Amino acid sequence: MSIAPISGISAAAAQQVTAAPKAPSSGDGDSFASSVRKALESVSAAEHEVDRIAVDIASGGESEVHELMVASAKASLSVDLLVQVRNRALEAYQEIMRMQI
Repeated sequence: MSIAPISGISAAAAQQVTAAPKAPSSGDGDSFASSVRKALESVSAAEHEVDRIAVDIASGGESEVHELMVASAKASLSVDLLVQVRNRALEAYQEIMRMQI
């Protein structure tokens, strides 16, 4: 049984494809504002899904309780992540405002 030797780091670095980072432009669809908007829509959709499943269970529909629990956990984690991102953005803004010019 033959084991191939481990190649050097330079060989691994040569295999990686490097692309120059694109400068953000105002017309770019992946701007910060659109990313935040997508995140808010995702959190809102998760919360609406929880509401839909809860109503379905309460009205005797086909949804199961475990589906509600999973959707609720996903929505809760989404809200927690959104709050943490907001907190970090506010901290960064406050730090910038404290800088002396």
